[in-house]
Amino acid sequence: MTIWSCNPKKKVESETVKDIVKSEIKTIKDTIVTEGTKDISKTVEGKVLEINNCKDGYTPIIETKEKEVYFVTISHSNLENHEQYKTFKVGEELNVSGDFWQMENINKITVRSIN
Repeated sequence: MTIWSCNPKKKVESETVKDIVKSEIKTIKDTIVTEGTKDISKTVEGKVLEINNCKDGYTPIIETKEKEVYFVTISHSNLENHEQYKTFKVGEELNVSGDFWQMENINKITVRSIN
């Protein structure tokens, strides 16, 4: 009789643990989805250090006064107003706004407007 009373108890504990784990996994997934899809808009101003030409535009690498480095992608298709498209040169000051994101600790901005 003792054996039978222990087995159901272990099963209940096991199911409870499984439910808790499932709940925690769902919470973590929900957090990743909601936080990962937040759009972060950012405006940066800095000096152009280098320019990399791309298929649909170019990517200036800029350094702000705070010594932060950003790779800013400028293309006709990403601009809210494609008439703002302008080519910058190394050494010029650049002020842009757009979608901020990071890849491997590199700051990147997909430019939506040139200020």
